Amino acid sequence: MKTSALSAPPLHSPANDGDDQAQRAAELAALHRAADAGEAAAGWVRELAGRQVEEEHGRLLERVAEAIVKASSREIIPGSDGLLTEELRYTLAADVVLGSSHTTGTLPELHPGERMPLIAVCAIAATFPSCVLGDLARELEVLAAEMEAATDAGRACAETLAE
Repeated sequence: MKTSALSAPPLHSPANDGDDQAQRAAELAALHRAADAGEAAAGWVRELAGRQVEEEHGRLLERVAEAIVKASSREIIPGSDGLLTEELRYTLAADVVLGSSHTTGTLPELHPGERMPLIAVCAIAATFPSCVLGDLARELEVLAAEMEAATDAGRACAETLAE
């Protein structure tokens, strides 16, 4: 049985244009917030890198900072499979707090309380791209807020010691 052209729902309804525009605007705002949170977190990680006596730890933390920037911006691709590249997954792994200890025999120089925020920032960055599989705007907003909080907590550790 054929369906009459008159009984088929329209492919595009002008009534939905407002909802679509609002959704796109919310997604764009969330994408910007995620990128800003990633930039701020990467700035903090670069500060950690600058404090390292062992050059290998500093280089690793610099790579981590770059990975955070990529994962919180360029890697969030609507319509993609939401997966990070293997290289970014490896760079953002929680073992970043161990630095290059397998070659240096030392841990990165981090103040008490900085390891957990560093792990949190890396884990959050690694989850950003998967938000394209769900409610992109809502999920990015929540994760960006958590990344901002983790970055603030990490910075607060150094500030507390400086006082």
